[in-house]
Amino acid sequence: MEIVNFDYLYNWIVLGSIADPRWWLLFASIFWPWLLWWRVVEKTRMFEILAYGLFWAAMATWLDLLGTEYGKWSYPIKLDNDIQTLLPADTAVIPVMYMLLYQYTSTWKTFVIGSVITAAVLSFIFEPLFLMLDMLELKEWSHTKSFFSFLFLAIATRTLFFFIKKKQITF
Repeated sequence: MEIVNFDYLYNWIVLGSIADPRWWLLFASIFWPWLLWWRVVEKTRMFEILAYGLFWAAMATWLDLLGTEYGKWSYPIKLDNDIQTLLPADTAVIPVMYMLLYQYTSTWKTFVIGSVITAAVLSFIFEPLFLMLDMLELKEWSHTKSFFSFLFLAIATRTLFFFIKKKQITF
């Protein structure tokens, strides 16, 4: 009985991505945003803010899965080659950015302004950086589409949570 599959370990370490610094960047980006969030989250609203972020994580993962499945984009460097989405972005970076936005903006005006800035950072800074580092390949997608998608999803998600909070108060 073979306890350790050395061929798999060899392929994963030597031939795979783990020897690449970009892999370690992705690995670290799973934890750093959440550590930052834990330090700055408003503890009295933690459940609400966390629910908002988990909704973002589920939505980002699902939409990323659709985009990769339908050939809109792909990720040459991933944490695990068997998973086609970029889980660190979907489950950490994007949700934490939007949770911080949700926490620190109290009016619709500041939220929309913050959403424009956040969407611009994700679309016009992070995406080109990932392209430059060969961590992202855009096939049938553009930064502009990402920008408007992030902006629309931010406004739709805050609207949804606005109505959920309103209903919660009436119960």
